[in-house]
Formats: sequence, C-alpha cells, structure tokens
Amino acid sequence: VARARAAGAEVTVFELAADTLPLFDEDREAANGLPAAAVALKAAFRAHDGLLIASPEYNGFFTPLLKNAIDWVSRPEPGAASPFAGKAAALLAASDGALGGIRGLPHLRVLLSTLGVTVAPTQLALARASQAYAADGGLADAGLAALLETAVRDLMRLCAALKAA
Repeated sequence: VARARAAGAEVTVFELAADTLPLFDEDREAANGLPAAAVALKAAFRAHDGLLIASPEYNGFFTPLLKNAIDWVSRPEPGAASPFAGKAAALLAASDGALGGIRGLPHLRVLLSTLGVTVAPTQLALARASQAYAADGGLADAGLAALLETAVRDLMRLCAALKAA
C-alpha cells in the first residue's frame, strides 16, 4: 500500500476478513439483492483503474474470502458494465512456506483474465512472510522490495495504457 501511494496511486484497502460478505448464493441474491458490502466493493472496483491484490496462499490456491468477493462483484447488473471491464491487476501472495504463495497466483490470474481483467506479468510471492519485514514495516530483502516496486510501477503503467486506449 505504501509503495503504491508513494508512486502516486489512490489506494482503497479492503480487508476481506473484516467485511461482512455472506457466502455467494444466487438464491440469496434473487431474494434479497446484493448485500451492502458487495455493493460497496463493486462501487470501489468501478471507481479504480487497477487492482493490487495481495492474498495469502490457502492450500495451493488463493483464499476463499477472495473468491467469494470476486463472485459477488462479478454479478451482472442490467445496463451496467462489468466492474472488471477495462481493469488491470497486479498479483501478490504471501506464505510462511518456502514458496511464498506462488501456487495460488496462476489460479487467480486465470480467474481475473476470464472476467476481462488485464493481469500484469510482474508478480511477487513472499516466502517466509512472518520473517520478511524490517522494523519499519517494509520488506527486509532489498531484492524483494525492488520487485514489489516494479510490480506497482507495472500496474500503474498498465492502468494508464488501458485508460488511454
């Protein structure tokens, strides 16, 4: 978040575990419409040009909370464009394991691409995440910090290119 803001991006942070999105259910949607948290998330997706998605690995996949949020946001609305249309994304993962969540990123890339999101090629998988941070909250490894900056810059360039197209 700090790197994106430092690069000039407007950042809205969503902590999916803290939001109150019920499990996606078409019957629930038909009976009650979109939950308020889904409406807010959808509005935020529409208001931003890009998505910087950071997800821990969950059994070799991205988290069920992230999948549930994407499911709610992807629900069609009559006369409205998809909240994913024209968006770019950069993907980050973290895990305390040696692979840093890398196994979940291809799945997320496929899902987002299916929804029409252009996914930046630069991604970061942070291994041994609980030990990866310096006292100031930044990444302790300079190489990883540089890769994170590259991912953020690539996302911002991709957003600008898509917006100009």
